[in-house]
Amino acid sequence: MERQLYAMHNQVRFVTDQPIDEAEWEELVRFFHYVDRQWSRFDKQSEVSRLNRLRIGDTLSVSLPLARLLARATRYFEQTERYFSPFLLAQQQANGYRQSFPFTQAVAYEEVAPPEIAPFIIEGCDVTRVGGGFIDLGGIGKGAAAMIAAQRLRKSWSRGLIEAGGDVIVWSEEEPWNITITHPETEQRVADMQLRQGAIATSNRVYRSWKTDGQTHHHLLDGRTGRPTRSPILQVTASAPQLYEAEVMTKLAFQMTETERQEKLFRWFPKGRLLILDTAGEWRSEQKGVSETWTG
Repeated sequence: MERQLYAMHNQVRFVTDQPIDEAEWEELVRFFHYVDRQWSRFDKQSEVSRLNRLRIGDTLSVSLPLARLLARATRYFEQTERYFSPFLLAQQQANGYRQSFPFTQAVAYEEVAPPEIAPFIIEGCDVTRVGGGFIDLGGIGKGAAAMIAAQRLRKSWSRGLIEAGGDVIVWSEEEPWNITITHPETEQRVADMQLRQGAIATSNRVYRSWKTDGQTHHHLLDGRTGRPTRSPILQVTASAPQLYEAEVMTKLAFQMTETERQEKLFRWFPKGRLLILDTAGEWRSEQKGVSETWTG
């Protein structure tokens, strides 16, 4: 049984072994409406925007889901030595990303370096600003929303899939799910991943890109510099036990060399796997202790 709704600027698809009853569906719709209202950096009245307007020393009480997400994102920021950063809003805006997609042209300008320490302290639902930096939850927000919805559905549905703009989370007590990976430029099928439990996230430099003064920009920023990543990688698909982890892994992969991924990324996420497409058209499969050419 499949149902869909539009949220977070993506079509969100729900597939379950039995139909989702109307009461449960209405709860899911209400939750994603909450996410759209409160987690968006484009809505000036959202909780995220209100947090970004805090001055140092000010505190704001936010909803429990957002507080938990911000705490998790902050842990990843610190764990990954700032390779992953949820605090790059000013840098994204300087890069030209100041409106929701789709758009093809923008104006870029110079911006200050990103924060080196987390700008917020989270205590329960109270968030206090202690430094500079502005929240842009981006992909990890989308992944968190899908995770929360999956946790709710798993209580009553033994087999399910949630897909949201390249992010997929699955669970099954029987046969695994087949997840198809496509080429970012041709959209042709290039791989199939079999998963019974877990998540897959895909990021590339093609879908969310635009031009400023004739130069192509994209949304994948280096957490340490705040500048667009310069990488031979065109697309990364990551699989991990949790969608949060897969989302973070894709962002790290663009910033690291193959050696750095083995030394750092797979130390932080030892159960993760990567399928990487470079600009020369070569595919590589990577996991802890293994990096090899992938031929399908």
